[in-house]
Amino acid sequence: MPRTALRRYFRHGLLPQLIVFEAVARLGSVTKAAEALHLAQPTVSTQLKKLSEALELQLFEQRGRHLLLTAAGREVLCACQELIALLLRTEARLSTLREGEGGVLRIAVVAGARQLAARALASFCGRHPGVQASLHVGNRAELMERLASQEDHLYIVALPDDACGVKAYAFASQKLRFFCAAASALARMVRVPLEELAHHAVVVREAGSGTRSTLEALVGQVHGELRIRAELCTDEAVAEAAAAGLGMALLPTEVAAPFVASGSLAAIDADLPVLERRWHLVHAERAPLPASGILFIRELALEVASPVQAGQPLTAGPVSRLPAVQAV
Repeated sequence: MPRTALRRYFRHGLLPQLIVFEAVARLGSVTKAAEALHLAQPTVSTQLKKLSEALELQLFEQRGRHLLLTAAGREVLCACQELIALLLRTEARLSTLREGEGGVLRIAVVAGARQLAARALASFCGRHPGVQASLHVGNRAELMERLASQEDHLYIVALPDDACGVKAYAFASQKLRFFCAAASALARMVRVPLEELAHHAVVVREAGSGTRSTLEALVGQVHGELRIRAELCTDEAVAEAAAAGLGMALLPTEVAAPFVASGSLAAIDADLPVLERRWHLVHAERAPLPASGILFIRELALEVASPVQAGQPLTAGPVSRLPAVQAV
C-alpha cells in the first residue's frame, strides 16, 4: 500500500475515535460506551460519525434496538483490538523502565488455583519479556485480608460475594464431581440422589473454600448437614484422603484424574446437574493497576467486557450452564 493511502488515518483525533468505536462495538451500546468512557452520549455519537466519514464506510447498522457491526465495522474492530493490545504491551514494557522494581505485577491466588495461575502467568510473561511478576499462594481468608489492605494488584479467587468495592472478571472454570474410594459401595451405585449422598461422611477443604461452600449449599438443598470426617488444606490432600476411604469428596476432575487412573478413586454417578468452580480475577475498584495488570486482565480474563461487581452476589442464582447450583 502506498504511504499516501495512510493519510486518512493521521487525521486529528483518529485515535480517540477508534477508542470510542471499540468501546461501542465491545459493549454493544452507545449509552454503555459513554458511561464506560465517562463521555457524554452525543460526544460518542459524534466521534462515531467522524470516524465513519474519515473511513468513507458505514461501521454500524441499526436493527430494531440492536446496533450491529457491518463488514467494514468488523474489520475496524479487529484492527482496534490489535492496536489496543500493542499499546498495552508497549505501556507494560515502558512501565517497568519507569518504575524499576516497583513495576512488579503482584498476584495472589488461593491454593486450589495455584497451578492454573502459575501456567497463566508463565505464558503471560513469556509473551511479554519486559514484565516482572510475583505469585503468592494462600488460603481464602488470607487473600481476603490481603485484598482489604491492597497488598497485591490482582487476586485469583472464587468471587467474594460478601465483598464490596471490588471488580471481578471471569478467569477460568473447573468441572466438579463427587468421588469416593474405588472399593466403596458408592462407586457401584447408579444415579445416586442428593438425599442419599447427604447421609455419607465427607472429606472437605477448609471453611470458606469454593468446594466446601458448594458442598454446604448442595446439602442445604435437602435440609441436611455435612458429616465431616476430615478437613484438609488442599484439593490433592482431600483426594488422597478420599482414596484412602475416609469419605467421599467433591473435587475438580483434573485433580482426581491421577487417582482415578491409578484405580484408587472412582467418580460417583450422582443424580445432579453439572457443577463448576469458577475462578475470577479480582482487584480493588479504586486501587490503580499497573499497565501489566490491565494487560493481564485483557489477555486472560474471559469476560473483560462486563466485569462482575462483587457487590452483586453471583451466588444469588444459577448461571445458564448450571441448572441447579453455581459452584464458586
